[in-house]
Amino acid sequence: MSFEGSVAIVTGAGGEGGIGEAIALKLARSGASVAVVDICHDDPEAPRRKLASWDELQAVAERVNAAGGTGLAIKADLTDEDAVADMIRQVETQFGALNLLFNNAAGGRSAGPINHTPVTQLSRSDWDFTLAASLTSVFLCCKWAAPLIARSGGGAIVNTNTMSAHYGVRGMSAYLSAKYALVEFTKILALELAPDNIRVNAFSPGMTLTPSLRFRYEEIAAEKPEHSAEEHMKLRTVDIPLGRMADPEEMASVACFLASKEASYMIGQTLEVDGGRRV
Repeated sequence: MSFEGSVAIVTGAGGEGGIGEAIALKLARSGASVAVVDICHDDPEAPRRKLASWDELQAVAERVNAAGGTGLAIKADLTDEDAVADMIRQVETQFGALNLLFNNAAGGRSAGPINHTPVTQLSRSDWDFTLAASLTSVFLCCKWAAPLIARSGGGAIVNTNTMSAHYGVRGMSAYLSAKYALVEFTKILALELAPDNIRVNAFSPGMTLTPSLRFRYEEIAAEKPEHSAEEHMKLRTVDIPLGRMADPEEMASVACFLASKEASYMIGQTLEVDGGRRV
């Protein structure tokens, strides 16, 4: 999978050890120029949410450079259409083209992947925030990136979903509603953009050893101290046939495959990457 000369955007790439960073570094090792994007500010309404700082995002861009690519750090709130439009302008100004978009950013408040809130207790503002962060952000990035990708001769869009989108989980109504909708959005966008030589696909990571997942299990351990965070995580691998959680690099391999010429006849698909948990 060679990306020599390609220009890519990877959103949600500010955290060290996350799937976004792993995608950016894999692209860089194949010779791509990569704009790494994150929101880089705290959420006062959800102080326990772990968000990347500007310094952390810049450090990812530096690691992209060290891996053989050309990195560009962009701070952007992807739920703000003006900010998304400015992000695309910065990429075009810096690199003159865009070939690949990885919509990896997502999030939630109360109903997100960390805190669980029943529907009857979920505030309208938390519902709106979560849908905006996990679905509207993808819509805006695709809306503004697709014309530049088309002008650049075509390319690919890859959306990061979640395995939880394919079954119900109590207390995660807003987050999983957004992610379930992303499956259909991927199909529709694939049909719309195929004439422009832009392939659109998605993948759904299973349990992956990222800092956000570790933080989640630290919170679970605080609530259920009979097991440590590591023990809680180990218990969750019992129903995974491969017997372990995934490494972020394994998810990056799937994402980059979908963006590569090796997947040239695939559009509208959402690959489930869960170690066989739902086989």
